[in-house]
Amino acid sequence: GCEVRPVPVGWNMIPPFNRITTLINHKDKPKRSEKTLRAIQRVGQAVNLAVGRFVTVGEAIANENEELKEEMSIACNEARRAGDNIAQLTDVASLDQPESDERLTIFTDKTGMVKAARLLLSSVTKVLVLADRIVIKQIITSRNKVLATMEQLEKVSSFQEFVQIFSQFGNEMVEFAHLTGDRQNVGTK
Repeated sequence: GCEVRPVPVGWNMIPPFNRITTLINHKDKPKRSEKTLRAIQRVGQAVNLAVGRFVTVGEAIANENEELKEEMSIACNEARRAGDNIAQLTDVASLDQPESDERLTIFTDKTGMVKAARLLLSSVTKVLVLADRIVIKQIITSRNKVLATMEQLEKVSSFQEFVQIFSQFGNEMVEFAHLTGDRQNVGTK
């Protein structure tokens, strides 16, 4: 079976998604100090780094699952592009004069940030759905192995054979429990 367990791929995305709300709503604050701008830049960088880690796992899953490789690669590229856009929209490193209206245009118009956030949400959702399809396939394969071994157990002719097949059954049940447990717990971590 495939050793990749793709479901946890999205766990590290939760805090960055919460931070995107901060980026979109920052213009509601009346004053944009240098400190505020630097904080916004840090949030943008944190989101982009998390997206990078997320995409790396997605790409590894794509490489090991030929039937979903193209779809997964497209979704990963979209996510990477959205992360890069968010980092660029929040990049204030080149600001010489924080109060310059020209340089702060990106911070007064939500359109670009909302567009990047939507692309990120859409692409990450695609990656998670594709990864979940792989996990479901693994669970079904694992279940079928367990059922086949149970049928063998019903036909044993010696105690030695029973011990051997029951040991195999135990190992397969542990694998099945891991797969189903990982999928069940993804929303609680």
